[in-house]
Amino acid sequence: MRQFLSRGYSATTIEDVAAGARVAKRTIYTTIGDKEELFVAVVRRLGDRAVTATTGDSDDPVSLLHAFGVRLVRLMLSDEAVGLHRLVIGEAARFPELAERHYMNGSHRYIGVLCDLLAALPPGALVLPADRNGHGLAAQAEALFTQWLGERHRRRLFGLDPAPSDDDIEKHVATVLQRFVRTA
Repeated sequence: MRQFLSRGYSATTIEDVAAGARVAKRTIYTTIGDKEELFVAVVRRLGDRAVTATTGDSDDPVSLLHAFGVRLVRLMLSDEAVGLHRLVIGEAARFPELAERHYMNGSHRYIGVLCDLLAALPPGALVLPADRNGHGLAAQAEALFTQWLGERHRRRLFGLDPAPSDDDIEKHVATVLQRFVRTA
């Protein structure tokens, strides 16, 4: 990640990464693959911080959704994620397949987890309920994801704001969640 963030995607080589990791190039090629696979692995590993812990100390679906939201917003507004996002935006025209894989391993993946978490809510918990077949959950998951990030993410991408505090993230996630989920 350090190599990609400091040098950019184009200028980073497998040789640089191997030297920084003190391994042979062959090790990277056999365990991960080429540079694109390496970048996707970096993004996926970063995203695993939010996704892998979709269960927690509570069995309450609203608490799980809130906890995931906090991890997600903290991750997406982190210096590392913002840096990778900027890098992909800058390289998207030259490497469209990289941009697509970044999206699929990032935002698309997180929206899928949100959809599952919304589906696990008790009947009547959603402010705008899905139909009996669950239609509408994907749109709500996407809207929730968008509102959790919104202008905060854009301002971070432009370098206008520092990463928010944990307290600020907690409050923001809870406030947005109230627009989607009834807690009482």
